[in-house]
Amino acid sequence: MGQIIDHMLLGKSILVVDDEPKIQHIISKYLERAKVPENRIVFASNGQEALQKMRNQDFGLVIMDIVMPKANGLQVVKALKAETRTRSIPLILISGNLHAELVKVAVILGVKNILSKPFTYDSFMQRVCDTLKITV
Repeated sequence: MGQIIDHMLLGKSILVVDDEPKIQHIISKYLERAKVPENRIVFASNGQEALQKMRNQDFGLVIMDIVMPKANGLQVVKALKAETRTRSIPLILISGNLHAELVKVAVILGVKNILSKPFTYDSFMQRVCDTLKITV
């Protein structure tokens, strides 16, 4: 699985954006379990920090919480979609408080994969595979 993910990322890293260290840790462990090298997982704790990191580095996948300080996930998605260089980065949004209006806005912005907290390894990896168009 890890080699397939690595191939689909084209040598780029994964950006994990969440203001909860516990969620960052869980996602990191899930990715490492799927054989994604630890040094290919980059963290940001808010939307503003995520945008800064994306200005300096290309990412093959962004996994991002919706509700965060200093620019929420939807604001970050809007900013990414406005830039030619970042508009096609594969995205997974995660949230512990999903409701119809949030999902509607995310879909309008072009987000195809949204994951509800809490999530299992299997549901998380299914979203990663769906987002990267990996069939297993």
